[in-house]
Amino acid sequence: MRTEEGRARPVGKVWAAVAAVLLVSAGSVHLWQNTNVLAEDRLCGGLVSTEQADAVLPGLGRLAAEGDGVDADLTDTVCRIERSSFVPGAGGGLLTARVYAQRGDEILGSAGASDPLNTSFFSGPVTGGVDDHWGWALLPEECWTAKLPVYVRVFADERISDRAAFAALTVDTARAVAAGAGCGDLPGKPGALVPPPSDAARPATEGKACGLDGFSVRGQVPDGAKVLEESRTAPADIWTCKLTLDDEPRAFERAEGFMTYTASRDPLLIAAVRKSPGVSGGTGPDGRKADVVSVSEMILPCAEGEPLYVSLQPHRQYLKARETAGLPQPAAYAAPFVAAAVDAFDCPAP
Repeated sequence: MRTEEGRARPVGKVWAAVAAVLLVSAGSVHLWQNTNVLAEDRLCGGLVSTEQADAVLPGLGRLAAEGDGVDADLTDTVCRIERSSFVPGAGGGLLTARVYAQRGDEILGSAGASDPLNTSFFSGPVTGGVDDHWGWALLPEECWTAKLPVYVRVFADERISDRAAFAALTVDTARAVAAGAGCGDLPGKPGALVPPPSDAARPATEGKACGLDGFSVRGQVPDGAKVLEESRTAPADIWTCKLTLDDEPRAFERAEGFMTYTASRDPLLIAAVRKSPGVSGGTGPDGRKADVVSVSEMILPCAEGEPLYVSLQPHRQYLKARETAGLPQPAAYAAPFVAAAVDAFDCPAP
């Protein structure tokens, strides 16, 4: 005869089995909705590594992508990747990768791919850089249009905490774009990142502004003005320095600064600048022949090795002071900078 205990046992086993199934189902739902288990290795038709996007985007959750590989028109190529999760407070973030065609002389400017002074640059087999939100990498010259260089630019809506991981994603995406378009080969990893200046702006040294021996701004700033500098150490593959007038009461004008100086011997960046409309043969401030973009931007040949690209970009403080203090035109600022830069970058005239 079956006892009450005997009858209960089958019911208990059924509920245990149901509970096990529910746990497995819940676990499967969690893995699908909140992790990248079973996800494809690459997103957007192969453009972006799932693993690298997962490492760059903050928080936890599954990655969802929108994009279908390289477009027939290369500059219409877009990939959007978003992290989503059903776990409260797990965070998220959005990455957008696009292909741009832009004047080479603007890539490092105020309308360029990233803030030059805050960028960690890489050079060599791949040229580019990353800051807290933007990453960029030039594509091989075979990918460029007839008039403009082409590069991959990645934007992260959340601040990036690991620039090395961001640079790796940016370069690998550029490699995938070039391979998909059949226009050249790039390595999948960037070279060593050169970080931005780590020190706060410091007083410029007369006769050694921006750390360049012989570089003086005497007579090129308002009388009595205290000049601050934020500079990388020269020489560098891509070098920048910003001068700021310390007595500026307006925060936005002070933030933009007085003048930014740039110098580079990176061959791909120089090739990009050479494609800028209006580049013509001319003469540098020191008398050597040069490829001139403007009175404040040019490419100077060197006796050995790659040429030297130099530029200076005036900012709001300069434009204001030029009116109130009668400062010279931008062309006058080129001569002392070029004289110091060619020495610092070992670029004697041929």
